[in-house]
Amino acid sequence: MQLHFDPAHIRCISLIGMAAAGKSTIGTALARDTGWAQVDTDRYLESWWGMDLQQLRDTLGLKKFLQAESEAVQSLSLDRCIISTGGSVIYREQSMAGLHALGPVIHLHAEPATIRSRLTNAATRGLAIADGQTIDDLYNERLPLYLSHADLTVSTDAMSAKECAKRIREWLEDMAQTFFE
Repeated sequence: MQLHFDPAHIRCISLIGMAAAGKSTIGTALARDTGWAQVDTDRYLESWWGMDLQQLRDTLGLKKFLQAESEAVQSLSLDRCIISTGGSVIYREQSMAGLHALGPVIHLHAEPATIRSRLTNAATRGLAIADGQTIDDLYNERLPLYLSHADLTVSTDAMSAKECAKRIREWLEDMAQTFFE
């Protein structure tokens, strides 16, 4: 596997994946485990715009919402931080390049059935989904993008947030022996 980052120069760890894959929950567990901060880019957007994500999505429309998300992600200048991204971050190459410049990008993968069972608020969650598109359509559209940008993929279907965080930390420690000193 070719890595998209330099293991000797890791400033942040970014989590990508579908809505309900566990990015925020696992990000919190990983931040606790590493002693690093955590930023959830969906919450960052809500704070910047002064409205919840669904209102923002409805107000801007899909295209402008994706642009706003990209601009927010590209503006991040962070160190020692776990970044839990919105699921649509992978639609903009500039966003992904910025995340890769900060460090490894971890794809948190959940199967469609798991996503559907966890995603109880799809209509009000602020999903970047086109009219008429289903969650399965979105999954099939995004999966190749997630995989192409991932330095590591971790399945979240059967593991707890703590187990996923441990798996990520062990992988990172294999990359750079002194990473979390």
